[in-house]
Amino acid sequence: MSSFYRRPKRSHRQELEKGTRRKRRKSRSSDPERRFGQSSSNLTLPQLIRRGALLVLLLGFAGLLLFLIRPGKTTAGTASAWKDPNAPDSASILPQEEPATAIWQGPQPIEVANSFTAATTHSERLKWVDQPEEVAALMEEFYTHGPGLTETITKLTAMRIPMQDGRAFNSFLVIMADNSFRKLDVVYELNGHAKVDFKSYSRFCGMPWSALLDGSRPSAAEMRVFLKIGYYYNRDFSDENTWLCLIASSPDLKEPLYLYARRDNPELRDFLRYLTDREMRYTVSIQNTKDGWQHRQFILSKVLRSGWLGY
Repeated sequence: MSSFYRRPKRSHRQELEKGTRRKRRKSRSSDPERRFGQSSSNLTLPQLIRRGALLVLLLGFAGLLLFLIRPGKTTAGTASAWKDPNAPDSASILPQEEPATAIWQGPQPIEVANSFTAATTHSERLKWVDQPEEVAALMEEFYTHGPGLTETITKLTAMRIPMQDGRAFNSFLVIMADNSFRKLDVVYELNGHAKVDFKSYSRFCGMPWSALLDGSRPSAAEMRVFLKIGYYYNRDFSDENTWLCLIASSPDLKEPLYLYARRDNPELRDFLRYLTDREMRYTVSIQNTKDGWQHRQFILSKVLRSGWLGY
């Protein structure tokens, strides 16, 4: 007997079966779809994350290309501009460009606003107001016998920086203990110093509202109101082709008024062109009529300015 083991020879049938199995394995390994399915099913979680991130990057790059090559010109050849529907309510009657940032000299607007609202005496307040000689008597009356006597300030909040007739200013919202509020404007003086516009803050009017509402005064030269388009046409103002109805309101009025502007008034042409149904601040002149005051109907005779700044 031989000293080593010799494997017995396979039969012819066994050799055929072995060849068939080799062909099947070769066929499966050469099938691209099979290989792809096998490789994708064997991916680990980090590999799947990397491939997903790559797909997101490719889609973002494609979106950027579409954004850059999109049409961005108007028929006139200039870039199309988006108009802000919530433009500052103290914008001028005519559209203006945004002013350059003001370079304030001395105390900054927030310091001026804080100092003014923290002041407790007339002389202290005078240091922080614009045109102190003109508003001194108004301010003393406001804090001695007017609303300033009982108002208690609880919070001061900065608002956005608007402009009015080319004059830059910073706005602050002054909130009282009873949740009422006033808008405090710190204006940019010609010498670069920041000062409080007291007429705007106090909502100063040239005469008491009561004198206009009871018909005892024929007109009021300087009144500060919110205006928006109205639709009340009645009595002496029933002709919509002649009159444009406006609703005037103020925190100092219990109920709104109806002001009527003549559509053919050349002095009001630009003002009427830019009116909307959103309340905006205006300083105006108001004219009384024979019986209109009994129905809270008055004539808007002149628009002094957009906004409430005193100048």
